[in-house]
Amino acid sequence: MSKLKTDVIRYSKKLNITNLSALRSGNISVRAKEKNVDGFYITPSGMKYASLKTKDIVFVTLKGRFDAKKRTNRLLSGGFIKIFM
Repeated sequence: MSKLKTDVIRYSKKLNITNLSALRSGNISVRAKEKNVDGFYITPSGMKYASLKTKDIVFVTLKGRFDAKKRTNRLLSGGFIKIFM
């Protein structure tokens, strides 16, 4: 779990280094399973990749559920989850 979050951050930063994404363009996610539930880890919206920490990467189930206590202020709006799903 923690390794996947670290990988999401590492690859987000690589997007900046290689100029494939400007600072914080879009969300990065990876499919995962947490507590036997399928879903994905995703970066917060509007946060610069350079400042990401593992606590900022949140697990979202395939039904769009996530722990609101773990999210950052700029994480995900309900609308984004509906569009993304």
